Amino acid sequence: MVWSAIDRFGSMAMSFASNLVLARLLMPDDFGVIGMLHIFIAISGAFMIGGFGDAIIQKKDATHTDYSTVFIWNMVLSVFFYVVLFFSAPAIARFYNMPSLCEVLRVYGLVLILVALSVVQNAILRKELRFKALSIRNLSASFVALVVGVVMAYLGFGAWSLVASALVNQMMNVILVWGISSWRPSLVFNKNSFKDLFAFGGMMMLTSLVDKTYANLQGLLIGKWYSASELGYYTQASKLENVPTGSLSYIVSNVSFPVFSKLQNDKDKLLYGLRKNIKAITYLNFPLCVVLLIIAKPLIELLYGSKWDPAAPYFQLLCISGMLYAMNSLNGSIVKALGKGKLFFTIHIIQRVIGLALMFLGIRYSVKGLLMAVVATGFVNYIIYSVANGKLLNYGLWMQLKDVIDSLLLSIVVGIAIFFLGRLLPWHPYLVMAVQIALYVGLYWVVSKLLKLEGYSTYREIFKQLIIRK
Repeated sequence: MVWSAIDRFGSMAMSFASNLVLARLLMPDDFGVIGMLHIFIAISGAFMIGGFGDAIIQKKDATHTDYSTVFIWNMVLSVFFYVVLFFSAPAIARFYNMPSLCEVLRVYGLVLILVALSVVQNAILRKELRFKALSIRNLSASFVALVVGVVMAYLGFGAWSLVASALVNQMMNVILVWGISSWRPSLVFNKNSFKDLFAFGGMMMLTSLVDKTYANLQGLLIGKWYSASELGYYTQASKLENVPTGSLSYIVSNVSFPVFSKLQNDKDKLLYGLRKNIKAITYLNFPLCVVLLIIAKPLIELLYGSKWDPAAPYFQLLCISGMLYAMNSLNGSIVKALGKGKLFFTIHIIQRVIGLALMFLGIRYSVKGLLMAVVATGFVNYIIYSVANGKLLNYGLWMQLKDVIDSLLLSIVVGIAIFFLGRLLPWHPYLVMAVQIALYVGLYWVVSKLLKLEGYSTYREIFKQLIIRK
């Protein structure tokens, strides 16, 4: 968990720093251009990343033949989807009424082939819990990509600087992971191995495809129904919100799935691990989202400049939705670790059908209406997941709510107090924001200590163990 956290927060910190500079060098339209194309890259990549990589991790006795079979499958798919994107690029450009998108997509699409070159090695390292090696690799790649993107933006390359940064990041990932991992593919494609992995991986692939389509459909709808500028505001709000909440969700799912997979035959340990993680993660995630919601406007203006002020309400709505990311990731990891591929896929289909219905209803009114639908969908997803785990582990909705209600109520009560205090202070907005953050953290920590919340006790014990080891 520590190395996964270092990886995620380190990479996100560099990406965030890069984004701060790029937001001042580029215009909202430049970010909107990449946002329009991302759905096509994400959907194509879902076929490679989302299925057989998870199958390798979930299968306890995976062999070299299994790995080579997945590698060849991914390479063939990546070339196929790149060719499809290359020849469909003019049609996509016409869809958005932006001719310049054609060449951008043809270059940006090369990232698919680069991704395919590292999927198996990444899965092997995760399966072996070698998160230190993965962390060093990812941080190094992110740093190089940051430098390339900023330099090109400064030189006036516009949206192309974002394309180059993405390609360089993935290229460095490939070079470094091949240096770290000792595994090398063979020219072997075993039909029996493919069928065995597809039983679980196929469901994961379809689930990833549905998820990627759904997640990126928001940007597609905004870009089509509104403008590139509106999409740029949404993209920046989403990136900022993803730094804390998305990172916690990533860390949890990245580590919990391989660990839970090793414990799939011991449901008592699985239940203990799930409850412990949910209490610990929500202890951090709930207050984090609440304080970000309170300071949204001055934070965005401070980081990006006043031209990005319209992104503030989008950011606030995304923060509300982000309160459930980590809990949904943990619940989903349990279903995957138990090998319930069909159930996992069915759950996601139900969640996405409901989400799409709400999304199309909300987009008719405004971008805010769309994001309000996203918030409502997050709560629906949590209810569905908790019902499923009530069947699998006897850890349903009411038990989960009982485990997190103390952190949730404390986060909200402290947030309300800090919000009204900020309204009374006649100072500069940035100074008020700093005071609100400091008071929120201090008050939340003191009260949770007095109430002896389990989340507080968990992190106190972790820090004690780290000090003892040193």
